Amino acid sequence: MLSLEEQVKSFLLSLARLLGVRIEKVLDLYFYVSPETVKIVEVVERGGEVVGMRLAVRSEHKPDVWYYVSVGVNGAKCTCEGNVIGNKLCKHIVVGVITWNMTSLIKKGRGVDLSSLAWLRAGDKGF
Repeated sequence: MLSLEEQVKSFLLSLARLLGVRIEKVLDLYFYVSPETVKIVEVVERGGEVVGMRLAVRSEHKPDVWYYVSVGVNGAKCTCEGNVIGNKLCKHIVVGVITWNMTSLIKKGRGVDLSSLAWLRAGDKGF
């Protein structure tokens, strides 16, 4: 069995490959996550699995603005302009997927299966 650190590393590398971005971009978002920048609103569990979550993500450029993000097996949505108007896969959604994976690892001992998230592969990257 892989250690938590190895599982996180593998997940982040897989996420970067899936999104077609450099690992540095994904790592920047991973390190952005902290109690001051991301607040978990709801963890959705079904059948012993964490199947999604709702969270608030603070804007990097406007510290008094929070975007509300939902991520789950069936899709994702964010209140930022890029997602609402342009239907783009924004960095707030990627932060949501990273947070969802970490929550699932901690609560259930297994992470998010990226291969089951067809919507993540199909999204137009806006970050």
